[in-house]
Amino acid sequence: MEQFSLFDNQEKIFTVSDINSLVAGMVRSIPDFQDCWVAGEVSKVSVPTSGHCYFTLKDNSSEMKAVVWRSNLNTKIRGLLTQGNAIEAHGYLSVYERGGYYQLTIDAVRPKGRGNIYEELEMLRKKLAAEGLFDDERKRPLPRIPRTIGIVTSPSGAALQDILNTLRGRWPLAEVWLSPASVQGDGAPPEIISSLLRLYEMKPDVIILARGGGSAEDLWCFNDEALVRTVAASPVPLITGVGHEVDFTLVDYASDVRAPTPTGAAVRAVPSREDVLSELRQLDQRLDWAMDSTLQQQWQALDILEKRLLTRSPENMIQNEKRALDQLIARLNVLQQNYFRMKNNALDNLEKRLLALNPENIMKRGYAFVRREDKIITSANDLSEGERISIRFVDGEKTAVVE
Repeated sequence: MEQFSLFDNQEKIFTVSDINSLVAGMVRSIPDFQDCWVAGEVSKVSVPTSGHCYFTLKDNSSEMKAVVWRSNLNTKIRGLLTQGNAIEAHGYLSVYERGGYYQLTIDAVRPKGRGNIYEELEMLRKKLAAEGLFDDERKRPLPRIPRTIGIVTSPSGAALQDILNTLRGRWPLAEVWLSPASVQGDGAPPEIISSLLRLYEMKPDVIILARGGGSAEDLWCFNDEALVRTVAASPVPLITGVGHEVDFTLVDYASDVRAPTPTGAAVRAVPSREDVLSELRQLDQRLDWAMDSTLQQQWQALDILEKRLLTRSPENMIQNEKRALDQLIARLNVLQQNYFRMKNNALDNLEKRLLALNPENIMKRGYAFVRREDKIITSANDLSEGERISIRFVDGEKTAVVE
């Protein structure tokens, strides 16, 4: 019997990363897996914030993971990746080594059994885009608070109830005009066109064209060329809410606003009454502040005018003149007192001088004056011997004869 050495027969132990790396290499080494078409049904579609589209591709007995990177996720592919759609997807198999699973990385999608219909749709889209029907410059803003809203949808579908419930909850004051139409099948486009034209004549403030979700085939009527042109010719702002968020049809490009769902279209059409009430409360506060500020300014201006009026009133002018007159009288009294005081002082001085020069005061000191007739004699040479003279003393007068 053959003997085995303990040291020569060691077991090889792989890590998880080793296994995943080996499987990834094996998958990459098979040419058919790097350029293949896979048929299946779309399920579990997810488009996170990264913009990539993850979903499951399945058949009756198996399923596999699939991904379309954001760079390849165009409108055509987004329209086909709807829950339940049967598609044929082109891409390559790869292994996500960190997660230990394989997936189909897709770069092209076509509907299973529909031939070149999507290529024709893309040609129509490019044609209408070249005519300017999808230009952003044609898009009109929605009315802030619409009074009338036209709706084109199936009267029996859930989309209508979703729209009405949303409108009632957000803005019940709006009047709703329903123009019913079939929204699925070959006969839907002319019905929708007729319903739209009916609303165009009624001129609501805004129109909603909507239907609930469905397969690409269910929504295909919204790619009709005549319908797209009718939507583009709307005389009032028009909102489309067709299918789900991942569903795109040509009417979405031609409308003024594309909403992800019928409910989303109703949300875009009217404001929230809570938001409007909040805005009104803010405006009311601003109005109160503005009124208070204006009144305060007017009161201040009135006070200034009142003060100016008081300063210029006849009564105030009289009071001012009276005060000025009182000041003049006071000044005049002061001047008069000073004047009389000065004159009294001068008179006292003159009186003193007069008293000092009074002959009687001189005569009281022993002097007398001599007169001859009416002439006062001031020198002895003026007298002749034998003349009679009068001698005036302080206490009387005597007559004498000159010897």
